[in-house]
Amino acid sequence: MKKAILSLLVILGFTFNYLMAQAPAGFETGSVVLANNTKLEGFVKESLASKGSVSFATTSGSKKTYSVSDLNGFSYKNDIYIVYSNDFYKTVLKGSKVSLYQKQSNNSGKLLYNGSEAFTATTTAGNIGDFYIQLNNSDDLLLVNTKNFETVILKEFASCNSIIADIKSKQLDFAQLNKVVDRFNNCK
Repeated sequence: MKKAILSLLVILGFTFNYLMAQAPAGFETGSVVLANNTKLEGFVKESLASKGSVSFATTSGSKKTYSVSDLNGFSYKNDIYIVYSNDFYKTVLKGSKVSLYQKQSNNSGKLLYNGSEAFTATTTAGNIGDFYIQLNNSDDLLLVNTKNFETVILKEFASCNSIIADIKSKQLDFAQLNKVVDRFNNCK
């Protein structure tokens, strides 16, 4: 009985310590998913646009900075970010047929490290802030911008006649990209 009470107190102590842990200055509650798919919960501070990296702090206070080559993704301020082709992308909309992402870093040409090996990063076309779609049956992110909106959507969403008709009649355009992606996910 004494062992059970002692065990319960230890568990409660760890739980209380975790709940009472406060984020270091500039950090928010979040998690990182390492390249080996290990998920670490703690606190995250992003420097995506300026450094192309993410800082992570554990509840015990230890800190580490991760580059894009160290991670598969992370969560921060209730947003989910993925890593694709040496850059970070914010998940704008996750759907059953297609997902919408927004580029958050541009590591093109930067020297990155995979362990001790250095390499020059190549990334997707486009700039920070650009939007990309990913069909759930594909590994590719496709750039969608004002110049190529009609071409990409007419090709990739061809199975949804109502979207195609609305784009051709100019009822839908790039400014309504979120709506277009959402409609495609719900198209029968």
